[in-house]
Amino acid sequence: MYTTIPFGPLSIPTTPVLAILAALFGLELMARAGKKMGMNPDQLWNIGMIALVVGIVVARLWNVFQLWGVYRAEPMLILSIRPSGFAFWPGVVAALVAGYAYLLIRSMDPIRVAAVTGISLVAMTTILRISHYLTGAVVGLPSELPWALNYFGDRVHPVALYQALGLLVLLVVLMVVAGRWSATRIILLTLFGYSLVFLAFDAFVSDANLIGGLHVNQLFALIVALIASWRLARISRKVSTNNES
Repeated sequence: MYTTIPFGPLSIPTTPVLAILAALFGLELMARAGKKMGMNPDQLWNIGMIALVVGIVVARLWNVFQLWGVYRAEPMLILSIRPSGFAFWPGVVAALVAGYAYLLIRSMDPIRVAAVTGISLVAMTTILRISHYLTGAVVGLPSELPWALNYFGDRVHPVALYQALGLLVLLVVLMVVAGRWSATRIILLTLFGYSLVFLAFDAFVSDANLIGGLHVNQLFALIVALIASWRLARISRKVSTNNES
């Protein structure tokens, strides 16, 4: 496992570095996909950066507010960038609100923005899963396969790497169809592909909650995949009928 990255005489935490890389990679692909779909790449960079900055600030301040007694005693901890120092869901909600507000101000098409945002999130998640593989944040079931990961003396499935590879395939497909498919079909394909990746590979995750032999995440992914595939099939039939006529 590689929890830090050597940088000269310093050791930089792997998770924050790859999180920054994930954000930049996601925004770049968001802009590229948007350009294929006839959107302004600069506006997409703006909406992404605004959402990202607002989300990070709110996530950090929320954590500080919750643990104010600790931070009051050690004020310098407020500047810490450790992953546990951010409240995830408040940050996500704030990012969505900020992004939607910019979207309204600029009169951007919400469906097309949602489509390229989905592509961006797949790109970000791909990098984050690589981070989880390097740091051992996601632990797999025991395995004796040649590519098994050595986790504190045990050999386990590199689940995060499986997920990253699956998401990478999905990302390539999405970038190919961007500009060729409608925004609605791209959104559905994103949901379908993302769900399939986690439906397939969450089976190798250790210590997961089970419902009827399926992990909770797998069950949710199965439901989303079925709904998305049904909608995709209906839209595809309409497209085929229109092309024939």
